[in-house]
Amino acid sequence: MSTNSSNNVVHLDEVIVAMVPFPDFSHLNQLYVVARFITSHNIPVHFICLADRNQDLKHRVQGGLSASNIHFHDLLVPSSLDAGNGLPSIVIFMKKLVEPIRRTCIDISTNAKRLVIIHDSIMMDHIRDVHSLIPNVESYKFHAISTFPRVRKEHEWKLNSGNIINSCREVESKYVDLLAHTTDRQYWAVGPVHMLLESRDSSNMTKNECIEFLDKQDVNSVIYVSFGTTTTLTQEQVNELAFGLEQSNRNFIWVLRQADKKMETENFEENDEKIELPKGFEDRVDGRGLVVKNWAPQLEILGHTSSSGFLSHCGWNSCLESISMGVPLAAWPINYDQPFNAVFVTNLLKIATSVRSWARREELVTASTIEKAVNKLMGTTEGIEMRQRAVELSNKIRNSVSRGGDARKEIGSFISCITK
Repeated sequence: MSTNSSNNVVHLDEVIVAMVPFPDFSHLNQLYVVARFITSHNIPVHFICLADRNQDLKHRVQGGLSASNIHFHDLLVPSSLDAGNGLPSIVIFMKKLVEPIRRTCIDISTNAKRLVIIHDSIMMDHIRDVHSLIPNVESYKFHAISTFPRVRKEHEWKLNSGNIINSCREVESKYVDLLAHTTDRQYWAVGPVHMLLESRDSSNMTKNECIEFLDKQDVNSVIYVSFGTTTTLTQEQVNELAFGLEQSNRNFIWVLRQADKKMETENFEENDEKIELPKGFEDRVDGRGLVVKNWAPQLEILGHTSSSGFLSHCGWNSCLESISMGVPLAAWPINYDQPFNAVFVTNLLKIATSVRSWARREELVTASTIEKAVNKLMGTTEGIEMRQRAVELSNKIRNSVSRGGDARKEIGSFISCITK
């Protein structure tokens, strides 16, 4: 919005976009990339999230903050999370964000002729009322998960104008089409969203310890191990994983960190229990194994020529990043949509091996099971074939997100829709 000082005439922006992400890093990172892409079309974007999330995002998002047209709105963590009515604290926490988000959207709407809200599908209830409070608003759901597990249970919220999916037709064409046929709302498959922005010049990037480690390894010789931001393994399971990696005799990078506290448990409780590696483990694997206890540049790791496999919890974002880099997976789902994703990459795409079946999820995964899965992925003909299929998919995806490709056309169609 601008003001002409000579006659005090206020000029409203034609359209402003408000982003309402779910405050988990794997979700909000995806919406932030979409935000940067939208600002490249000279559309102002307002990013509404927890203050600490916004601050961390500015420091941690791969590629840095180069979009000056993104305006951050900080939400404060509610001072009281008293669940007096018996509801889990995380539910109370999310409910207390409804009013601040609604108020922020109303304030933003006064600066534009039209407000477009793009919200994580999980945050649907947080913007439900704005349609009755703001006359110039339309909203779009952003789906940070695969379309595959959603085909059987999609119930459309009628106030939405459409749906944006972090997936692509090269990976999920059948399921995108099935969803599109269940509703009169449009679906745009714009993923993988991490590939929407132009490639960065790797020569200008600061070397991370993970990349320095990979630079010293042979091509296709390292397995990357990470369970995302919302999983903390038990001490017993950490021990088995350590022994399994050690016994595999494979090179590895293992991201071992505590889960994000805000999203870890339904009780919203801090867990100060420190997870320890087996005594002498790091000395025994010195030179071929690297344990990282904080953030790691996952995309750069997966895209490195030394990376050969990804032992993953199968969060959808991790699956897409691995597929886009041509890296096969060892699937170890923990919760949420991950079991569906694991089935999808193992049984349908055939680019993954299963570490354990979901039916045995309560059982301890032993060192020998982990060793077998790692060596199957990295040392067998079957593993080589998985990698070949992953590379073929990667090539198709790269064509899709390049200029003139299907994903590029879909995001272009969405931009045209919100600026019409």
